Amino acid sequence: MKQLAKTLYSKLLHLFHQVMGITISRNRNSKETNVVDEESLKDPTTQLSKQIPIQDRININEQKLLLNYQYSAKPRQFKKASLFPDSKTNLAALSLVLSGVAEVLSQKMNLSWNQVNNTFSYEKEAETGKGKIFYYVTDNPETPQPETLAEEAALVVIDQFDPRACAIHLIYCALVASLDKPWSGNFVIDDKQLLEYTGLVKRRDLCKHEKLSILYDLLRQPAQVLACIASPKQGKVGAFTVADLKIWDISIIRDFETDKVGNNKLVGLKVIVQAGVWTKYFLNKSKYDYHTGIITKKTVQKLFSIGKQNAGAARMLVWLTFQIQPEFQDCVMGKTLMEIAYGANKVSTAEQDRQLRRQMADDLETDLKVVKEAGWQAELETGPAWLTSSKSAKRPIGYWNQILNSRWRFHLPAEVQERLTLDSNQLSANNIQPLSGNVIREARKAKGWSRAFFATTMRKSVSWVDAVETGTRQVSQKDLPKLLNTLELHLNRH
Repeated sequence: MKQLAKTLYSKLLHLFHQVMGITISRNRNSKETNVVDEESLKDPTTQLSKQIPIQDRININEQKLLLNYQYSAKPRQFKKASLFPDSKTNLAALSLVLSGVAEVLSQKMNLSWNQVNNTFSYEKEAETGKGKIFYYVTDNPETPQPETLAEEAALVVIDQFDPRACAIHLIYCALVASLDKPWSGNFVIDDKQLLEYTGLVKRRDLCKHEKLSILYDLLRQPAQVLACIASPKQGKVGAFTVADLKIWDISIIRDFETDKVGNNKLVGLKVIVQAGVWTKYFLNKSKYDYHTGIITKKTVQKLFSIGKQNAGAARMLVWLTFQIQPEFQDCVMGKTLMEIAYGANKVSTAEQDRQLRRQMADDLETDLKVVKEAGWQAELETGPAWLTSSKSAKRPIGYWNQILNSRWRFHLPAEVQERLTLDSNQLSANNIQPLSGNVIREARKAKGWSRAFFATTMRKSVSWVDAVETGTRQVSQKDLPKLLNTLELHLNRH
């Protein structure tokens, strides 16, 4: 039976990589993942004969996970309100990989899905020249090797995705960022914490069984999104492929009680979550990129409260959370904002449908108010004043083009800005400024990083690195926390 399972899994893994245009062979003596050449990345339909050694999958089946939880070192427990220790914000992993999961959950069929070799997938380009990520969906995320679905079955799963699952996804993103080595650790959260984090605890119209049933379905949905990642060589970082398809490996433990009439009622649940191998490359402070940001309690609870009623607002909130960073300065075109909220096809269709244009203009007005309630401020950079007027007025002739051609600038919620300011002040209070350029240079060299790679990691220019390391420029309060985190420079060293 075990041999049959291994054979089936081997065939399934081979199928996945036929989609990517690569053939994988296992190298059990290698502990690193060594991958695909750049030519294969450019054309995933060629190079089928390439042999790629790859790290064995790091999967924990449900029985083993439960056994570890019950009898071994237990996963990290999170106390009440620990997700938002200041009652407002928390650090979260907001990497490109996790951004794609959020897109799938919120955008659904607004994305460009393709059927290739009997597998339905969404292909996401990484930053220019930095590879591709292929997303799939499954209906059995709890199994060790979940099955990726073909178009007909995948469409059923995608249609069931709920915007509220994005709130659960953000909770996972926050908790995984707190682990020192997320590729080898896991965490567990229980129903009391989840009811508080999502705001469901305030719902008096639902009994506990109903609340927990909602949570059970939503806890599974982020884990129903799978991915295969291929990245070319970047500086001293070698090319790699992560063929472990699980982004979130989950196991949900449910407790039931039988009522007087013999019905089973859900009275408690726990979810045990382990992140996939992708964290070695996207949440590894010592080797690769470390993508983190800040999420707010308002955003998480607003996502959960609006549900499917304001899907456009939910999509905007998800996009803002992953895209708007402290150093973000670009404006968003009105057309782009509409496409994020309602999909490019619907925006295009509205060009020929007057009634649809009116409805979408009404929806945008409502959804921007919801976004504002979650703490995000939208500033109209270019466009007519009526777009931000609080008074209801008849829209002028040509209003649709005015909406599409408007330019918006979004600002981080006040809670995030307070958190950033507080962190900077705490760093100053510890007398770690100014940092010696020599200390920064030696820390960079100790990691084997080039100036170009360090600049990319910091999202700065090489000239900025030169100026900092030669002492002609001091690291700003805004950049200091990220620099310390990236180079793993501890406060007690200065």
